[in-house]
Amino acid sequence: MLSTTAAIAVIVVLGAWHLHNRRHAGWQASADGRFYILCGYPLVAVAAYWLTTAPTATAWEWAMGNAWALAAVMSFVAGFTALNGVTAEHARAAVQMETIEPATGSIRF
Repeated sequence: MLSTTAAIAVIVVLGAWHLHNRRHAGWQASADGRFYILCGYPLVAVAAYWLTTAPTATAWEWAMGNAWALAAVMSFVAGFTALNGVTAEHARAAVQMETIEPATGSIRF
């Protein structure tokens, strides 16, 4: 019963978090960011499986669950770094395009 409850909880929480993540400014612009974040979801599911099947906190299943959880965290960090990077790059380009050059008083064609 615990594994079923954990599976449902993981699906609900990841689904809600995904809806929140899709609102990030860099979501449409960064394929790498989307890839890493979407890879993190199944890694969380595998980690939750190993952690719920572990009979004790010192069993090898517990260690496997923690390893998969670490991989999921690294995937999410890489994804959000890519999303934030592309957002910052777009902001820099927008500032450069919107900057007005100083007026010289003469019109050149």
